[in-house]
Amino acid sequence: MTDIASLYEAPALLARAGRSAGSGPDLTQGAGGNVSLKTAGGRMLIKASGARLRDVSPSSGWALTDSGLIAGRLRRGPAGEDELSDLIRSATIPVEGLPAAKPSIETGFHSLLNSAVVHVHSAYANVLNMSEEGASAAARLFPGAVLVPYRSPGAQLCSAIAVHARPSEEQVFFLAGHGLAVSHPDVDGALALNGSVNSAIRRGLSLPPYPEVPAAAGLTPHNAARLAFYGRDFMLDNVLSPDQALYCGPEALSGAAGPDVNEVLTALFYVLDCVRGLGWKPRFLSKDDVAYLGTMTGGRYARKEKK
Repeated sequence: MTDIASLYEAPALLARAGRSAGSGPDLTQGAGGNVSLKTAGGRMLIKASGARLRDVSPSSGWALTDSGLIAGRLRRGPAGEDELSDLIRSATIPVEGLPAAKPSIETGFHSLLNSAVVHVHSAYANVLNMSEEGASAAARLFPGAVLVPYRSPGAQLCSAIAVHARPSEEQVFFLAGHGLAVSHPDVDGALALNGSVNSAIRRGLSLPPYPEVPAAAGLTPHNAARLAFYGRDFMLDNVLSPDQALYCGPEALSGAAGPDVNEVLTALFYVLDCVRGLGWKPRFLSKDDVAYLGTMTGGRYARKEKK
């Protein structure tokens, strides 16, 4: 791992990473995804929980953590949800002049990887992550990538990634039911790697253009049409991702949809449409996986944060 920035330089670099990774709803939806950047002295800046990637700025939307403390504990073995939450909380460092912010629920696995990490909920990567045939296609297109079976966000996902974490190497992770994560010694390299992986998926699978997500009162016309095609009950009974469980409940599908819901729905319908077009089968979360999300007490998926 390379220390790539001073604490003085890092906020502007992190903001640039956030703007790029959050540049379109095909890459991130709502407050999904995150970016992080390690500095000298074992410190790590990471997107704050609940913040949008594109809204991260040098003066807001991120938290400072003692990544050495977090990584040291996780290298000794898995931590439970409560222990990991307590560990991240105790490792959070107040920054003078910066609004108090809670680090992303994924702080644990970011601490174990190279200096710059970009994690997106890419609709292109999720065609692979959310289909039965996707793992073999990902292995063919990206033979050096790590394919992580579905694990719930937080401690479970952290433990699954920890087994494969190589802090001195560039890495690409396909996270089943979740998204894409890449790590690199510097921000520009991480952003370039993220971009090249997404472009290679689009080319390799001949994926169609991504639909626009216009501002709308209620569901966008596109989402309303795709919901009519798949059916409301189908979307409620078949969950592809944690974000679907978080954003796309009965109220949202009945038309009480803001920007976050429309972004998530557009991504879900894109994945479903692409999987159908490829002649593949979607891979849904199990009932137990969905139920577990309802028990979480940390991050965006905590019951107390659901509106």
